[in-house]
Amino acid sequence: MEKFLERFSAAEARTVRDMVYETLRQAIFEGVFKNGDRMVEKELAEKLRVSRTPIREAFRRLEVEGLIKHYPRKGVLVRGITAEDIIEIYAIREALETMALSFVVENITEDEKQKLYKLIEKMKVLIEVGDDEELLQKSRFFNELLLRSSRMPRLVSLINNYQEYIARFRKATLSKPSRKVDALKDHEEILRAIDQMDVARARELTVRHLKSACRECLHAITGIGTAPPDSSKPVPDNIIPATDSSMPGKE
Repeated sequence: MEKFLERFSAAEARTVRDMVYETLRQAIFEGVFKNGDRMVEKELAEKLRVSRTPIREAFRRLEVEGLIKHYPRKGVLVRGITAEDIIEIYAIREALETMALSFVVENITEDEKQKLYKLIEKMKVLIEVGDDEELLQKSRFFNELLLRSSRMPRLVSLINNYQEYIARFRKATLSKPSRKVDALKDHEEILRAIDQMDVARARELTVRHLKSACRECLHAITGIGTAPPDSSKPVPDNIIPATDSSMPGKE
């Protein structure tokens, strides 16, 4: 944790309260603070060399986001990423990304398509040589370029609101060798459907890709092995682990 918090610099912050929030939020996403860990206001203020006020404000924002929870007589504990979070965020991605596809098909340029095809070829090589870090980066570039080609910046911004979650999920799902190959195959098929201006096919492939990713993510992060729910149906009880609000770190 010490090394992670050293990145923080109050002098360079846009505002101290925003920097504190972003630093603590990223620390949770990167696993510096794990599910059930206690976050102590005084200790964090000392480590970040700020007053307790921005720490307190960051706690409020993190609790609204569901990443931490305040328990009477126990303090603030990290809630982390739950099965509910994973299912909800993949459902949001499915809704927004399938919506974007019709605009991608309409607005994507030949230059952008060629760049996407080249990224796919580079990712094939990265899988072969086992360069996971570069693969994650190229996978992110692929998705960003594909979405930007929709020429719908507000829609892209909505998706990017969940970028930290998406990055965490992508790292978890692509840790499995077979998933790397399957995900790349999905990307290539989606791109070909876009190239053929087949919106329906591109949407179908995207839904399949995201549901598979959701299933892998649930298993990797929470240990749940059940397939993700159909977006048109309510979430079945057996996919969400029972929670007990009286038990810290189990919410």
